Amino acid sequence: MKYRANKVADFFCQIKKGNAYVELQNVAAFSVPEVTFGGSDLSGAGMIGTVSIPDPSNIEAMETSITTTSDSANAKLLNDPNGVEVIFNWALDKVGTTGSKAYIPYRAVVKGWASVIPGGDKKKGEVAEGEHKISTWYYKLEINGKTVALIDMLAPKCEINGVDYLEKLNKALNR
Repeated sequence: MKYRANKVADFFCQIKKGNAYVELQNVAAFSVPEVTFGGSDLSGAGMIGTVSIPDPSNIEAMETSITTTSDSANAKLLNDPNGVEVIFNWALDKVGTTGSKAYIPYRAVVKGWASVIPGGDKKKGEVAEGEHKISTWYYKLEINGKTVALIDMLAPKCEINGVDYLEKLNKALNR
């Protein structure tokens, strides 16, 4: 039987407050970071062009975005320039060709610093939303309980599908 992951069924967000996690209420949408590798160009004799080679030791700046529909007390925790840690949990519908239905669980952990405190337009009769942005230095993505990406810009660590791409470099540097 084939399955199709169709849509986001629901999500639940938490933010670290002191030593505990509390629910981050009134989240309308969020965007976890895209991981973009810097690189270098390879060219020379025998090649018919230039090839860009991604470099896992050169990851571009990451950003997380969280849109809230109101500025509840917990949403204000997103505005801390000294540090923010958020856990995102969401599920995708998994629909089988026979009509069976299940869910694919996703979990992302991000750590960083508030980089944009929302302002935005407010209109009478419309929901007031604000987009918080976090300059992200740590990102971990799990799908079905399995870690598929772990990026720690400060450690440094770049693990994709269980392979630590910086292990040899860190060993060479005695880190």
